[in-house]
Amino acid sequence: MQMASLDHALWFHRPFRTDDWLLYSLDSPTAQGSRGLARGQFFTRDGVLVASTTQEGLIRVVPDGSAIAVPAKE
Repeated sequence: MQMASLDHALWFHRPFRTDDWLLYSLDSPTAQGSRGLARGQFFTRDGVLVASTTQEGLIRVVPDGSAIAVPAKE
């Protein structure tokens, strides 16, 4: 199996406290051809949108299992 992050972004819309409660809402509106899109939103306790995220990822099965393994750092 081959997995990779192809692109990601984070936008801050307004100031907020990082030491207070935040809700992270995540959805994946589409996936096609071994690629998927995830998008998220951060909301403050009172429902104000303070940041948005997107990430495009690749997930595919390598038929002969020849994907290059990357050893984990110790």
